[in-house]
Amino acid sequence: MELKAFHIDVALDVKNIDFLNRVFEGYDHLCVVSTVDRRAGIVRLRGFGKRGPVRRVLKGLPFKTEIVAESPENDA
Repeated sequence: MELKAFHIDVALDVKNIDFLNRVFEGYDHLCVVSTVDRRAGIVRLRGFGKRGPVRRVLKGLPFKTEIVAESPENDA
């Protein structure tokens, strides 16, 4: 089974970037959080396989997040 790479760019309040990173650190191997623009509050979530679990975690956070870009579903 081949796992395909994906990325999701998320906008959030800059004060929540560290918290978001720590949440995803708790989910081993779900995705890696990288800050794209710390002033604008844009981070990139990179992972392999299904992106549904990442989206569910984003929806369950106690602060607002907005998906601003992501790789196509069929990206390799």
